[in-house]
Amino acid sequence: MTGGRQLSRWAGRALGHDFARLELLKQALTHPSADENNNRRLEYLGDAVLELVASDYLYKRHQKALEGGLTQLRQRLVQRATLASVAGEVNLAKYLRYKGADLAPDGPAHEAMLADALEAVFAAVWLDGGIEPAAAVFEKLFAQRLKSVADLPRDAKSLLQEYLQGRGFNPPEYRLAGSRDDPQAPSFRSVCKVPELSLSAEGEGRTIQASEVEAAASVLAAVGESP
Repeated sequence: MTGGRQLSRWAGRALGHDFARLELLKQALTHPSADENNNRRLEYLGDAVLELVASDYLYKRHQKALEGGLTQLRQRLVQRATLASVAGEVNLAKYLRYKGADLAPDGPAHEAMLADALEAVFAAVWLDGGIEPAAAVFEKLFAQRLKSVADLPRDAKSLLQEYLQGRGFNPPEYRLAGSRDDPQAPSFRSVCKVPELSLSAEGEGRTIQASEVEAAASVLAAVGESP
């Protein structure tokens, strides 16, 4: 890793944040293979910080989107491949400290290392300046990427609600119809009802949300709409 002055300049240019405590950034860029004072704990915190600022950003800019669509887009933004790609765009690897051939640019663990380090950087920014700088860094790194992401994904629940709202109907009603308490393969059954159309359908999934999506998809199929 390069010297502190060059690292500070990189942070200001690439992240848009001037660190008051540069040691936080140095730790964020230190892989466990290189030192005991590494980024593992920062990675843990950064995962939560990144999810928070991403959720806030999407919530404010997609005010008509439902929970399912927002969750899907956030997952696409913070998944490992996306984080590693963003890290590559700002040349983060140049400032990383690590040891081991598998972590080298052509190694099998390089992508995971980049993604983890970027999460740790978000923790470092948050600890250094708080939530506002972390949100600003997110917007700088991800806002342009949002323009290249496909239209906000809409699951069957979102599509059904839009279908009903567009025709002046009330939102659908959901209730849990049953569950299987199996730690290895949990299962939930939910019912989706649209009283004004005298329609109802069941759906099953590994989560309540997934079972509701399946039920909504069945109702959409009944009215001739494809989820």
